[in-house]
Amino acid sequence: MSAARVVVLGAGPAGLAAATHLLEHGRGRVSVRLLNMGHHLGGKAASYVDARGRKSEHGWHMVLGFYARMRKLMRSAGVDVARTLSSMGGQSHAYESWDGRIHTLDGSGGRLSVAGKFLGYDGLPLAERLAFGRFMTQAYAIATSAEDARRHDDICWDTWAIEHGLRPHITRYSLFRLFREAFFNFPEPISAYHVLCTLRLMSTSEDAEAFVCRGPFSERIWDPIGRHIERLGGKIEPYSMVTDFVYDGPRVRGLRVARPDPAGHDSGMSPWKTRQIPEAQGSARVDEQFDWVISTLPHAVLATLNARDQRFWSSPYFRRITHLRSASTIAMTVRTRRPVGRFQGPVFGLPAPLGICVDMTRHLDETRGSPGSFLSFVGQEAGFEAWSDEQIVSFTLDNFARAPGFGDVRAAGIAELEIHRNRADFERIFLCEPGVQQFRPGPLTPFRNLFLAGDWVTNEVDLVCMEGAIASGLEAAKQVLGRVGQS
Repeated sequence: MSAARVVVLGAGPAGLAAATHLLEHGRGRVSVRLLNMGHHLGGKAASYVDARGRKSEHGWHMVLGFYARMRKLMRSAGVDVARTLSSMGGQSHAYESWDGRIHTLDGSGGRLSVAGKFLGYDGLPLAERLAFGRFMTQAYAIATSAEDARRHDDICWDTWAIEHGLRPHITRYSLFRLFREAFFNFPEPISAYHVLCTLRLMSTSEDAEAFVCRGPFSERIWDPIGRHIERLGGKIEPYSMVTDFVYDGPRVRGLRVARPDPAGHDSGMSPWKTRQIPEAQGSARVDEQFDWVISTLPHAVLATLNARDQRFWSSPYFRRITHLRSASTIAMTVRTRRPVGRFQGPVFGLPAPLGICVDMTRHLDETRGSPGSFLSFVGQEAGFEAWSDEQIVSFTLDNFARAPGFGDVRAAGIAELEIHRNRADFERIFLCEPGVQQFRPGPLTPFRNLFLAGDWVTNEVDLVCMEGAIASGLEAAKQVLGRVGQS
C-alpha cells in the first residue's frame, strides 16, 4: 500500500509540530509536504538575521514554564533546551500610575502558589493588595477546579472580576492586567475564560517562569525542527502561498498555490518602514498531489481564501469563522550605547501602543556583556492606526523616560532602532475577546480530508500562544493518522 500523502499549510509552530508528529508516528504510512509562504520558519513566531545582517522581528516571544510540548518538540530535533533558552528569573515589573513608580513582582521560588506572591507586591496600597490577593486566590481556585471554564467566555475579565468581589478601582492597577498584557500582549478587553485558562496553566512559579531565546527564534529553534522534518523524509516548499481550496462535495481535491515575491517578503527596507506584504507572481497553480490537508494558516489568512465563493462562506461551519477577529501588533527594538532599562523580566503598564519592554541584553548571546542595552518593545496597534512611526517612537521613548528607574533611552545614545507594524494578514494575532468560544472551530471540518490547526483553533491549551498552536498541530496530526488506512 502506498503512503498517504499529507500536505501541511504553514510553517509556524502548529505546522512544524503537525509535520513532525506525522513523520515520527506514521513512518511508512504517510509522506509529508509542508508549504511555507516565506523562506524562514516559525510563522508569527519567526525571527532571524537575513543575508545582509538585518534582523526581522515580529516581536519578542516568551517560552513559559508550562510549554512542555514545545520543549519536547525542540528536544526531538536535537535542540539543547538549556543552552537555547534563558530564564528571566521569575521577575516581572509593573509601572503603577498612582505613585509613578516601577514595582517588581518576584515570581521565583519553586512550586509555590503564584497567588500568594501578590501579597509581597508593593505597587498596591496594603488594603488593595489584601483584597487583590483574596480575589486571585478565589480565581485560581475556580481556574484549577473541575468546572468547565468555558461558561465564563461571554464576559470580559474586568467585569468578571468585579462580579466576583473585586472592587472596581483595583482593575485599573497594572498588576491586575499582568496575565493578559505582560504574558500575552492583550491590552484590549479579553474573555474571562482566556484569563482563567492562563491562571490554570500558570498556577505555580515553575509553570509561570518566563524564558526567552538566546538568539533568533528561527535559527535557534524552528530551523533545527525543519531540518529534523527533512531528515525524517518530509519536504518543505518555501514561497508557496495557498489562495484557495478546490473542492468537490465533501472533499478538498486541490489547492490553488501562488508564489510570493521574495523581494517583497524580505526587502531591504528602512528601519522606519513597515514590513511589506508578499506579492503573488504570475498565475496560481493547482496542486492536487495530496490525500489529506492540515491547514495551520492564521485565522486572518484563512478568512481570505475562496473570497468569491459564496457557497463556501455561506455554509454554517465557515460562516461561523467570519465572526472571529484579529489584531495588528507593533514591535520595536532599540540598541543603545550606554545601559538603560536594566530590569530582569518584562516591564509593562506604560501607555499603549508600546507599553511593554524587555531588556534582552543579558539574554542574547550576541549582546551579553555589551556596554549598552538591547531593548525589545511590543504592543498592539488598536487605536493608533493613524499615528506615524515617528509619533509612536517618540511617544514610547517619552513614556519610558518618565518612569523612575528605567532611564532615558535617548540620553543613553541610540545606536540602532527598528519598528515593525505587523498589519499583514499572516502577521496578525487572534483576539480572544468575550464570546468567541462559540465561533472557534476544532480540528474537524465539513471536508473529510481537511483539518485545521493553530492557536485560534480550540485545543488542550486553548491560549493564543506557541504552546497552544503546537497542541493544536499535534491534535490535527493525530486525527489524520487515525484515519489513514481507513479510507
